[in-house]
Amino acid sequence: MSSNNLQFGEYIDFTIKKRFGIITLNRLHRSNAFDIKQFENLKQAVKYCQKDEKIRGLILTNNGTSFSTGVDLGAIDGSDHEAVKYLEGTAADICKLIYNGKPAICAINGRAMGEGVVYSACCDYRIATKESFFQMPEIFSGIFTGTGCLVIFSKILGIPYTKKMCMFSEKIKVQKALKIGLIDQIVNNKEDLMKAALNKAKFLFTKNQTVLNAIKLCSNHLADKKYHVAYHIEKEASSWYEYSDKIEFIENFRKKLK
Repeated sequence: MSSNNLQFGEYIDFTIKKRFGIITLNRLHRSNAFDIKQFENLKQAVKYCQKDEKIRGLILTNNGTSFSTGVDLGAIDGSDHEAVKYLEGTAADICKLIYNGKPAICAINGRAMGEGVVYSACCDYRIATKESFFQMPEIFSGIFTGTGCLVIFSKILGIPYTKKMCMFSEKIKVQKALKIGLIDQIVNNKEDLMKAALNKAKFLFTKNQTVLNAIKLCSNHLADKKYHVAYHIEKEASSWYEYSDKIEFIENFRKKLK
């Protein structure tokens, strides 16, 4: 599948392998920190993967030794409240697209901070190199960790580690990240990282895509519902085979759970 004509800005590389869109953060001069334009470009790349029927999922990764250091505070005027709201809204849109979209794998090389941690947490399987670490530094600048961060963290890490990361800015090294469920696998280096990510993509793209997407949506959205409500939704997902248009079924099912 060719992706030669696809461009999502100067600092995002995009290729397609194993029918997965590979989105590589490449804003190296700012340690892959996000300014408004980088958020916009990432959002477009993620949307493209979600809308293209030939693409079955995405891999989010990075060049350089930082997955992302979060928002580039030097690129935005904090007193411009409209700009801040737009930035926060765009960042939150990316979270929703990944969390509610096709299967997503995150391949993390190096430090992940702020929004970099949030986007990795939105993915379904997270792999990190042994030198990686995770931290939410926003509290030092008096910034509220929003954009879906607290929602996602409390779901996958629980309340105690959500507080440790967001209130106390605890630095989570890779072995601790594996233990608490922030990541799923540790590899030695960048080469092994992409091999592991592509192996997971290879496994996923050969499976029933309707079933995979339905499992992801149920897993992400049923835990906080009462049993009888959750089971009713699960039963609806299990009847996917009764629908002739599987893509339409998943889209309608997704809208109900958002």
